[in-house]
Amino acid sequence: MSIDLGSVLASVDWVYVGILSLLAFIAALVGSLISFRNRVGGAVIAAILFAVGFVYWTYYPHPNIPGPVTPGLTNAAPAAPAAPAPAPAGTK
Repeated sequence: MSIDLGSVLASVDWVYVGILSLLAFIAALVGSLISFRNRVGGAVIAAILFAVGFVYWTYYPHPNIPGPVTPGLTNAAPAAPAAPAPAPAGTK
């Protein structure tokens, strides 16, 4: 079974990947600066900052910036009301 790498790469939302990569980089940089170059402290701070940023980015609506669909919410249009059934033949 072969994997079509072209279709896999085409299905990735690259803007979202880029935004989360930037968020991870900033969290790691800030964690390193706050912990005064302590590796474990910086990793813990970076993980907390990334978790906060990820939850903010994923669950807070951003009207003009592309991003993921908030889980639990759909933007689908409401279904049109069904047409009334025709009256049976022989009734008024």
